[in-house]
Amino acid sequence: MSKYKKFTDEEKQDAVMRICDDIATGSPLTQTLQSYGVVSISTFNYWLNQNPELKLLYHDAQKHREQHLFDEMLRIAYSESPKEIKKYRNGELYETIVKDSVEDRRIKINTIKWALGKMNPNKYGEKVIVDDATSSPITAIRFIDVNAADD
Repeated sequence: MSKYKKFTDEEKQDAVMRICDDIATGSPLTQTLQSYGVVSISTFNYWLNQNPELKLLYHDAQKHREQHLFDEMLRIAYSESPKEIKKYRNGELYETIVKDSVEDRRIKINTIKWALGKMNPNKYGEKVIVDDATSSPITAIRFIDVNAADD
């Protein structure tokens, strides 16, 4: 007897739809797969390759995840991240200060920026990519004299 659950076609479709919902809201794939009892990423990819509609649903969920992460990055940037700083003297607490932890926010934002750059380098990457197919060559340059009188 196998220790892994066998999914019916209906259960596969239901699981993929739920997994895609979680991914669209920023959940990591491996964590989401485990929560729905899917044993491996390769099993999930096999399911997607067997059903083009589910594959399209997954790609759509990935795009939504990008937007969710981008929104989360902005939320982190504009919200405070309070951090308690406790000061001790002679082994005894004498002061507790609560202040915004800019460094914590910076680390979170940089992590999200890195992930977005890997997910969609054309949109969120740090390199500007010029696509020859969409850019047109310069055909003529016209020089004008800015000092000439306008008559």
